[in-house]
Amino acid sequence: MEKFILNAGKVLARWRSGINYFLEEKVQRSSTNLILFLLSTFVVFILSFSLFFGVRSIIDNYVIFLILFSIMLLILIWVAIFYESEKHLETGRHPFQIVSIKKFQVRFELLHLDKESKEQFLRLMKGLRVRKKINFTIGNKSGDSANHRILFVLFDELVVGGIQDLTGERKRSFFNLLMDSFLMNNEPLKENTLKTSFSTWKNDQEKINSRNQRKFIRQLLGKE
Repeated sequence: MEKFILNAGKVLARWRSGINYFLEEKVQRSSTNLILFLLSTFVVFILSFSLFFGVRSIIDNYVIFLILFSIMLLILIWVAIFYESEKHLETGRHPFQIVSIKKFQVRFELLHLDKESKEQFLRLMKGLRVRKKINFTIGNKSGDSANHRILFVLFDELVVGGIQDLTGERKRSFFNLLMDSFLMNNEPLKENTLKTSFSTWKNDQEKINSRNQRKFIRQLLGKE
């Protein structure tokens, strides 16, 4: 009995491996293959129906079967189109969850943004990537580092859970989001500068200047 179970298990494993290969490498490779596979399964089901009720039952009710086949085809095509659109939507989103803030709360005049930049900033708040980089100019009097720090405070208040504990790939994704979304006084943001400014900013949270910056950002976002 034990030998039979071992041999049967090997046969079943090869059979399952073949099925998995077919489903993963052939069927799921494209939406068209998946639709054809499901439609073929439906046809086989209908044909097997004739084994119990006879071929005559299919012939007499062929209109119903054609309608069901057409409805199933339309549903499958719609589902495929819907999931394809989901993929495109995901590519347009950034990987950070944003705190829910109504746009009328935000004091855009404090951000010094023009109409187009305002629209792009709202996209970021909706979890979407910008279509055109926003020129960030707040904090010019204190130099570039102040600009970066205020930007960090802004996202520390916007991102769910804040950004102070970001590490590794998550922190790199955040820096990429900033570089893809903002200009600093019409100049591109540089990753090395962001890294240095981010570390300094984290260590200066208790300083008066950092507290004033956070108070300013919270007023800007309508949190105070």
